[in-house]
Amino acid sequence: MTKAGTMTRLGPLLTLAGGAAVTAALAVLSGPAVGATAAGAITDPPPPAAASPPAADGATPAATPGPTAATPGPTATAPVAPRKADYAGRVRGRPGLIAVSVRGGDAIAYFCDGRTEAWFQGEVKDGGVTLDGFGGATVTAEFAGGRARGELTLDGKSWAYTAPAVTKPSGLYRATALVRGARLDGAWIYLPDGTRVGRVGLDGNLFPADIPGPGQTTVIYGAEIDPQDVDEFFGGGE
Repeated sequence: MTKAGTMTRLGPLLTLAGGAAVTAALAVLSGPAVGATAAGAITDPPPPAAASPPAADGATPAATPGPTAATPGPTATAPVAPRKADYAGRVRGRPGLIAVSVRGGDAIAYFCDGRTEAWFQGEVKDGGVTLDGFGGATVTAEFAGGRARGELTLDGKSWAYTAPAVTKPSGLYRATALVRGARLDGAWIYLPDGTRVGRVGLDGNLFPADIPGPGQTTVIYGAEIDPQDVDEFFGGGE
């Protein structure tokens, strides 16, 4: 399945809202000329420097040491996004889990609280991502210290999250199937501590369903469903 196909089929499932980004410009102003205040009034010049006393017995006066060049401080290292990584964690301030996966220059995210779900996708740039969802909703992420940190925006509200890096069987899983002539889509997030959440939809209608173990098959309406991990349904890994 292509990424485009995945996102197109998931479009009806998303419950989202947009946010706007605000930019600001800084102007650098040159200072006033020497001997003048900011209001333009002239001030008295500084008194002349006192002359050095003559050296005794014709000795040459010692040279006054000049200013020492400042030692350059450490250069800040810009964050570097991983080429392949999976993250999963909790959203602060509202129920639900979020998963973020990176494969090369692309990334996806999925949020679910058992009632609402939302998918996001985008490109990795400058060590982070801004992932777009349906209706202008977004997920931002910066990667550092083995964690993804950012903000989830849905329905005009935003929540921060922290998602540690995870490995199988934790992380994000997805399943698709044809059940009684209708298309079934399911998605689940698993944390290492056993916390899990997910939703299943049939032709776009979401309904509660038993959450299988990570990567385990489950039966829905008599059909056996086989969840796939990220490498199977997104990008194929690197």
